[in-house]
Amino acid sequence: MARIPQGRRASDRPEHALDNLASLIGQIACPAYCCTPDGAVRHANDSARRLWGACPDPAEAGRWDGFTALYGRDGSPLEKSASPAALAARGGVQSSAELLAESVDGQQRSVVLHARAVRQADGSTAGVLCSVKDISEQRRLEAEVQSAHERRGAFLHVLAHELRNPLAPVMAAGTILGRKATEPDTVRIASVIMRQTGQLARFVDDLLQASRIERACDVPVSIRPAKVREVLENARGAVDCVLRQRGQALRVAMHPAGQVNGALLRCDPERLGQALACTLLNASQFSDDGAGISLEVAIDGVFLELLVSDQGIGVEAADLPFLFEPFRQFAGHPGRMTSGAGLGLAIARSISRAHGGTVSVDSAGSGQGTRLKFVLPVVDAAFS
Repeated sequence: MARIPQGRRASDRPEHALDNLASLIGQIACPAYCCTPDGAVRHANDSARRLWGACPDPAEAGRWDGFTALYGRDGSPLEKSASPAALAARGGVQSSAELLAESVDGQQRSVVLHARAVRQADGSTAGVLCSVKDISEQRRLEAEVQSAHERRGAFLHVLAHELRNPLAPVMAAGTILGRKATEPDTVRIASVIMRQTGQLARFVDDLLQASRIERACDVPVSIRPAKVREVLENARGAVDCVLRQRGQALRVAMHPAGQVNGALLRCDPERLGQALACTLLNASQFSDDGAGISLEVAIDGVFLELLVSDQGIGVEAADLPFLFEPFRQFAGHPGRMTSGAGLGLAIARSISRAHGGTVSVDSAGSGQGTRLKFVLPVVDAAFS
């Protein structure tokens, strides 16, 4: 005779398994609750009830939480049957999602809802244990930061254009004055005008870049075949005047020279020249008058490597992680006034990223100089 199975003990019932969680839920600091397999909210702690504004009827199936409505991050309505708690109950696994949740008072909050199925001894699902993290303040602050970045970018863009308009006629006047001048004083004045307006023009260009440097994809690059020589000439053209004024010497080394000179690149040579110039000007700014600056150029497979080294004031270890941040100013050279807006290295990093490359910095500390290295996957072909 077949044995008639006995009824399940109370301790084996799903309700009992959830009741055992009540004490644990009450001790959790964040909003926490548990649901039956059909979505009735069985137990909830005080934090959850405050967040919801009420406590659901523990006999009401299909609730899955105490919110009046759920929405996706884009604001689209989300059925309760598609909530993380419901998904965890059906799949018997863990589920989580960031959602917009509406409380009884009508207030919407950004929350992360975590749900995990509660198993019985026989492997069946007894219910779902859930927790809620309110990230509304975090998202609000992120939105404020993003808005501030956008406003700053718009301001810098307008400012740069407003500065550029009067620069053009001043530079043209300085050029004409220099060509026609015969008196030494007039020649000197014309030279000062051209030198200072040239520096101001570079500063304006930096401002135009500043609104885009935080996202490399926004840096416009025009990729075309080019030689290493073209990149170096673009950089030298931007820094030679400054180096001469300070009596500094730039030593360039190719490794190996034949391969580097013969390499064909696919890049934006003007942009790469600008990035290299920013790095060389930085090395010049923080080195003594008459000091030497080294530029080493090497080819390693598809990678173009540029290493700029100086023996200047160096960088403290604590400052290294922030060296490429825009508008950051660190200790200056003791014998030289601070110049620029702190954008040069940020622009160099942005241009490097736009080419799929990286730029890194290293320094042994104060007085030990600085080394900045570009690694750029732009070599199309290299010839020995």
